[in-house]
Amino acid sequence: MQLDLEKKVAVVTGAGRGIGRSIAEALAAEGCAVAVCDRDRDVALEVAEAIRASGGTAEAFQADVAQRASVQEMAAAVKDSLGEAHILVNNAGFSMDAPLLQMTEEQWDQVVDVNLKGSWLCAQAFVGGMRAKGAGRIINISSRAHLGENNKTNYCAAKAGVLGLTAALALELGRDNITVNAVAPGLIRTDRVKSLRYFDDIDHRAKQSTPIQRPGVPEDIAAAVVYLASALGAFVSGETLHVTGGRYSST
Repeated sequence: MQLDLEKKVAVVTGAGRGIGRSIAEALAAEGCAVAVCDRDRDVALEVAEAIRASGGTAEAFQADVAQRASVQEMAAAVKDSLGEAHILVNNAGFSMDAPLLQMTEEQWDQVVDVNLKGSWLCAQAFVGGMRAKGAGRIINISSRAHLGENNKTNYCAAKAGVLGLTAALALELGRDNITVNAVAPGLIRTDRVKSLRYFDDIDHRAKQSTPIQRPGVPEDIAAAVVYLASALGAFVSGETLHVTGGRYSST
């Protein structure tokens, strides 16, 4: 069965590094014209140039997904440069950990705004074009952390909220032939994760509790996104695909 991704316009937020970069590269390899979106314009340009060097189609766009004006400006620029988007991957996100009593309101707001509000703002910005095309795919990157993790109340709440957003949008947009799904990664060995001062500890605990005994890599998440974005996932909506190596507990 064909993936039917040739010449589709795909928008990937947080695409400058790690999982987002891998998703952008995988969609481009399948023939998508990719809007590489990131708050850091320099890394977005680097990824877009790498995709073009490999024979793909990509353009770089700068955006802060937590800011409505920035998202709307980015959406207009994507439309002018590549056309209306068929695929939106809400990948932009980050964590800022602290115990409950030490977590500041600013830490809460920043993490929730980027991870959850950003996905909502981007959906608002691009769904009109999908309706005009008569079809679309929205794929929200959540996390296994929606099950709960220590010292991550802001991140866990935001990622759980992404699942609620996914379910609600799937119900609302299904009549428009727009599917909405989430991917929930487990521990993925990105450069950022490996740079954490406590990485060795979380890596050891993850290996002990993961049935598939190998590290998770960004390409694992990209493969799940390609499936949901493609014709193979045309009748899948409102679902959360856990890509965790079989690890589901909160420990």
